[in-house]
Amino acid sequence: MNQDAPVIQQITFLVIQTGIILLAARFCGKLAQKFHIPPVLGELLAGIIIGPYLLGGLNLGIPGFPDGIFPLPQSGSLPVSTPLYGLATLGSIILLFMSGLETDLRLLFRYSVAGTVVGLGGVIFSFAFGAGLCMVMLDVGFMDPRTLFLGILSTATSVGITARILSEKKCIDSPEGTTIMAAAVIDDVLGIICLAIVMGLLGVADSVHGAVNWGHIGRIALKSVSIWLGATAAGLLFAHQIAKFLKCFRPSAQYSVMAFGLALILAGLFEQAGLAMIVGAYVMGLSLSKTDISFALQRTLYGVYDFLVPVFFVVMGMLVDIRVLGDWGVVKFGLIYTILAILAKIIGCGLPACFMNFNLLGACRIGVGMIPRGEVALIIAGIGATSMMTIDNVQTPVIDAKLFGVTIIMTLLTTVIAPPLLSFLLSIKKKGVKKEVGDLSLVHTHFHMPSEFVRDFIFRALVDNLRLDGFRHSELDREAGIINFRKESTTFTLNINENDFYFESNLNEVMLIKTAMYETFVELHKNLSELKQMASPVGMEEAILNGSARKTSQELLNLARIISQNCITTSLKATNTEDAIRELIGLLEHNGRLLNAETCLRDVLAREAVVSTCIGDGIALPHTRTSGVQELVAAIGISPEGCLQSDGSGEKIKIFVLSLCPKFAEEPYLQFVAHVAAVLSDENNLKILSGNADSAQIHKLFITRK
Repeated sequence: MNQDAPVIQQITFLVIQTGIILLAARFCGKLAQKFHIPPVLGELLAGIIIGPYLLGGLNLGIPGFPDGIFPLPQSGSLPVSTPLYGLATLGSIILLFMSGLETDLRLLFRYSVAGTVVGLGGVIFSFAFGAGLCMVMLDVGFMDPRTLFLGILSTATSVGITARILSEKKCIDSPEGTTIMAAAVIDDVLGIICLAIVMGLLGVADSVHGAVNWGHIGRIALKSVSIWLGATAAGLLFAHQIAKFLKCFRPSAQYSVMAFGLALILAGLFEQAGLAMIVGAYVMGLSLSKTDISFALQRTLYGVYDFLVPVFFVVMGMLVDIRVLGDWGVVKFGLIYTILAILAKIIGCGLPACFMNFNLLGACRIGVGMIPRGEVALIIAGIGATSMMTIDNVQTPVIDAKLFGVTIIMTLLTTVIAPPLLSFLLSIKKKGVKKEVGDLSLVHTHFHMPSEFVRDFIFRALVDNLRLDGFRHSELDREAGIINFRKESTTFTLNINENDFYFESNLNEVMLIKTAMYETFVELHKNLSELKQMASPVGMEEAILNGSARKTSQELLNLARIISQNCITTSLKATNTEDAIRELIGLLEHNGRLLNAETCLRDVLAREAVVSTCIGDGIALPHTRTSGVQELVAAIGISPEGCLQSDGSGEKIKIFVLSLCPKFAEEPYLQFVAHVAAVLSDENNLKILSGNADSAQIHKLFITRK
């Protein structure tokens, strides 16, 4: 797009480009997930495909886009337009701001010794290997900006990918897991400090001609470190005052936007001071991470994060000149750089771990866990691509197209290689430490719940009680059941494992946890009789059978999909309701409608144990939410002789309609149960069902909308 084009035309161009980027990012991200590849790699690939060096620069015959949708600018060092790169820069800022918010300072301090030693080793070896390779391959000196940038790029660690593997293997709280998490934070901090120093050095040293003003360099380095440490110390010191000020602008949506505004301001000030913008964004996030609004900020800003961050990764992909990957020199450089980057983390992080109570297996796990570079390397590469250096009186990007291709190769390969390798090491059923050492500063408080239903009920009530007391919570890992609670400086973690609650806290918080659980149990006991009354079918069957499903609810149902004619039987052989349920689940399993029949049976019977779903007139509507199905399904059974109820009481049940819904999916579960009740409330329908109707007639009866 011509920079001299009318403003409205430039804006229109940017709007269309952004829309295409978002669609491409989502499509390629989801596609990558299907192949168990991190979405960030899919988004990066999307940028390469639609970028100016591939499809984006082609004339596809679209009116108004004679040079392609993402044409190369006529001027400037970047292959994308300045407004588009500015939008991507906002993505990098919120990415680092959220990373700072998610940093667990208590975890960092708890494992600071092991994490610092491991992280420092990884940084030293990675920087040395990366910088040394650049000096050899490009025949440049140590103080050349390209050497420094490739060294810093190699130090980066993307712990998000590793954390996912640790979570899946239930190892995120293991000695190796906690050390990796702490070391990754140290890595990021040291990498940011190094980046700040190098950004200050650009233009100071004329490394091409060998003239280095070490005094000036020392002053720049001291200035960079002082600004970074000073801002961090001030942020942590005044964090609660900042949070208190922000909370004056409730609701959370308002003060979250203001917090992001502060991050933008600090990012800009850091850039003005000669440091990178992402350093300021990380400092602001880190400062607010210890406050009680950090969780609210993460939740509220997630939409902004989800919009801007994919744009950043796609634009990073657009910076890749796909043509340089056809250059064997670039590919060779990238492969050697990748091998050294992998070895640097395994040796640099694994070797110090051997002296920190880890055996060879544990050290290898830590080294491999630190391999992925991911988004951190891309951010640094993007900064290098926009930073200029002088070679023979000519201004050129520090990271040119060829070096950017090298960094992309390293980023892709380290991110893809690490997950399966770490997963294999974690699958080895052996301890990773030489000797078990407990953390005396932490106390574990345990509560056992009698069932999954009680567990979920207690958890919801506990969250409500703590929320009313000013606590906020964040799901650190939903799949692993790890929840963090915080109110100002008070914080503790809940780990839900099957039907057990494990609280991890300092000794001072134990009484608070016990009190909160006690009050939750009291509330459950107080409301138990009311819950029983509400759940009891006595007196409710008439209201259910005389009611009718609303048309608006029925319109949401794909009845033919939910009720398959193959899942209808008119000759149940069971003699009691429990066996009838087993028979219907077997029918669904036989027709391939279930993921796990045993799980479905367990959950239905557990639901029946709470209160029977027999609603009178010889009708039973067994139903439940379960992880044994992936979509809402139903089975219908008619018992000519009738089935005795499980407790032997009441009339025999002749009509069964079993419905199963995925546990956490958004399905019209209640609407379907209401629809079934409406069908069964019609006396004519009951006569048909009690007669000699075949499965086709019954199917038509239930899928016909009233």
